[in-house]
Amino acid sequence: MTSIINELLNIDRAYQDTNLVKSSGDVYTVEFELPGFSKKDLKITVSDQILTVKAEKGDRKKPPCRVSLNNLVSLKDISSKMSDGLLTITMPKKEIKKTLDIKVD
Repeated sequence: MTSIINELLNIDRAYQDTNLVKSSGDVYTVEFELPGFSKKDLKITVSDQILTVKAEKGDRKKPPCRVSLNNLVSLKDISSKMSDGLLTITMPKKEIKKTLDIKVD
């Protein structure tokens, strides 16, 4: 299931083996192991449906991870938490109508 979610969210291949991605109910959760970093060392942005995580502490830097959200999440409700070197990003799933009725004129 994790590999399917990785493909749906299009997570950088370099990070797919090290991140724990979960789909539970109405949210996706992505976890990044970042030992030695604190929340002040992180920068998380979303631009054009791409979530980017950067970790930098002095001269120590992790390559940025980019996650293509593919219009699957509600951008305004993304949240994150850093605890004991583990960054957890929670992204509520966007409600997608499975059926669309089209009016004929």
